[in-house]
Amino acid sequence: MINLTKKQIEEVKKLQSCSNTSFHGNRKKINGVPVKLIKEIVEKKRQREKGRATTISIESRVKKLLAWSLECKGTNYYKILIEGNTGIYYASPVYLHADYNKKRVFDKNEKTLKLMNLFNKILSKK
Repeated sequence: MINLTKKQIEEVKKLQSCSNTSFHGNRKKINGVPVKLIKEIVEKKRQREKGRATTISIESRVKKLLAWSLECKGTNYYKILIEGNTGIYYASPVYLHADYNKKRVFDKNEKTLKLMNLFNKILSKK
């Protein structure tokens, strides 16, 4: 990274993942910080935020879906998790993949397959 002055470091610290990265084409620096560096920093912050969101939300998403499915058991709104080619879906147990209202919940991997099996076992027991 480039050696930055204290003023530039303070400007970099103010950047957030939602900071604007579209600048006029002739713009070379913003508050003494190169535009290219600003774009790199904002993109890194966005990637980090996205990474944190996906690791936290898988478990919380499953909990919310489980609560909703238990509440809707015996109605037309009742849904289970089903396995697709590349993802796990929240769909009707009657229509499965033909359910026009199915929702892709997350990507398919070993962890999510275990969660799917556990989710469906809990629903079948209650």
